[in-house]
Amino acid sequence: MVDMGNLLTMQGTMFLIILIGAGLRKMQIVTSEGRRSLTNLVVNLILPCNILYAFSNADASAFQSMLVVMAMAFFIQLAWYLLSKVLWKKMPESRRGVMRYAFQFSNCGYLGNPVVEGLYGAPGLVYASVFLLPVRLFMWSVGLECFQEKGAGFKKGLRRTLTHPCVVTTILGVLWMFFPIELPAFLYNTISGFNQCLTPLTMLVIGFIMAETDLRKMFCKDLYVITVLRLFVQPLAVLAVCRLLNLETLVAEVVTVLVAMPVANTTALLASQHDCDYTFASNVVVFTTLVSMVTIPLYSLLVTAVFG
Repeated sequence: MVDMGNLLTMQGTMFLIILIGAGLRKMQIVTSEGRRSLTNLVVNLILPCNILYAFSNADASAFQSMLVVMAMAFFIQLAWYLLSKVLWKKMPESRRGVMRYAFQFSNCGYLGNPVVEGLYGAPGLVYASVFLLPVRLFMWSVGLECFQEKGAGFKKGLRRTLTHPCVVTTILGVLWMFFPIELPAFLYNTISGFNQCLTPLTMLVIGFIMAETDLRKMFCKDLYVITVLRLFVQPLAVLAVCRLLNLETLVAEVVTVLVAMPVANTTALLASQHDCDYTFASNVVVFTTLVSMVTIPLYSLLVTAVFG
């Protein structure tokens, strides 16, 4: 059961940190290079420590539920991929690639982990980490075809996925869950300390990105379409499937909330790298992130009500 008071406090805290990040970026206290460096720090150090910390409190008896979460993630990504192939066929390729990628991938790792941990604690974070395995496999393989990357085949995507720090630490976390060892206090405290940095650093980076976007020029029909699909149609469809399958409440909560995350930050990064519509991609990331500050708590309450 989600505590409404704690939920509102968490959302308010996250939103305030985003505003602080935007202010720091506007005042040039943090540069664009600083934003990229902090992003790399979060992805390559803070998130992996967050995952390891979650698995340090995991119970091997939840392994069956973890498999269910992984299967759900795989079939969800497969469905989004197939649908994206047939949508927006008449749209210019530079815009269509952004729409396809935004439709397929939510910010379920970068933003999803701190949100799920705040809502459901360490057990929910374990499920979130497992959910990310199929997501990253699709993201770094077939997802790249949205931007027509040359030579980016399945093998390259698989290799990139399996060497991603978050995937490596998830695999190590599963092994640690089944073969627990007691870490030296200084090592465990280091992991725990970095884990506590996740939410503030993640929200700061989102604030930096928001400050780099001209909010007055972001609105257009395509922005509204992808926002409705990503934040309303897709999570509601997943919630309906979870209810139809009568999944465990925590599994349904985590899966639905992760699907309800805003568009993945990598949408803007890849669009810029491959000369697609970077401005539109950045606007989509920022706008869906802002809207999700309202929709995410609503979904957490909705799933609790549905599964009662």
